[in-house]
Amino acid sequence: MDWIERLNRDVTGQVPLLIGSELCPVEVLHWAYSAALPDNVAHRHTFFEVCLVGRYGTGTFLAMNREYPLTPGDLFVARPGVLHRIRNTGDHLMELCWVSFAATPTATKIATFLQPFAESGDVVIPERAHALTPLWNGALPSIAGNGESSSASVAAVASALITGITQSGVGGNAAYASSTAPSPLTSAERLARIAVRYIHDNLNRPISVAEIASQVHVSPRHLTRIIESFVGVAPAAYIERARIDRAATLLARSLIPIKEIADAVGYGTVHQFTRAFTRVQGRPPGMFRREGGDPIRRDADTEQEGALV
Repeated sequence: MDWIERLNRDVTGQVPLLIGSELCPVEVLHWAYSAALPDNVAHRHTFFEVCLVGRYGTGTFLAMNREYPLTPGDLFVARPGVLHRIRNTGDHLMELCWVSFAATPTATKIATFLQPFAESGDVVIPERAHALTPLWNGALPSIAGNGESSSASVAAVASALITGITQSGVGGNAAYASSTAPSPLTSAERLARIAVRYIHDNLNRPISVAEIASQVHVSPRHLTRIIESFVGVAPAAYIERARIDRAATLLARSLIPIKEIADAVGYGTVHQFTRAFTRVQGRPPGMFRREGGDPIRRDADTEQEGALV
């Protein structure tokens, strides 16, 4: 079993982080690694994805119609709903490690801890401005090289990595934040981020476009235009995808009964939930769970341009 398999086996779902003197959980969805990442098409998803360029490879990261150069050691973030893609520019395909986690943290302190990733105008943090690379390079051999290490020790290493990731966010690094002006957000981008965050904060109940519009003080029609421009689909489609992504994670990472999952993601009945889940995932929730469905779907060769995945 390689280190990625161990991380996905032992360190997904609710991972406790020590913040001050209090243990708070953050929800990890998936760990991934590519020794030679191929170019991918522009796509979007409903969760955070934090990526670290490895020892080799250069490229560009396109997000919100802006292109950012990537070099070894750079840390970059794909936010929920944002159209993005990675392309190689060097002679060798880049080495890349990444972790995906839920857009809505489960504790207020975690929400504050991850706030830089949610609100910063910058999405790429150069190696000189974070301390994650030596932590990552030192931690992974301890997982990969010791097949007998316990799940608890693997979880401890992963918790240190996640803490390092979140502390590397722009705003968490005072030296970088003070010397680097963030890219300005347009008014539409700012409103879209608030709206997307509100959606993820309220997946457990019905949400109307009018309600979201009132939160950002625009008309429902204007909100629809903003959301479609930002995430590529209408608000209702994004809400459904966020609900189903959340449900898929609960099905794959827990033993919570399907009825409780349906309630947790805002569906009034199991029938409504099953119908929506089957339409999006291609199989009903019970079958998805029995067959070991993956909540993070990835196929760079076949996914459509601009797909919400």
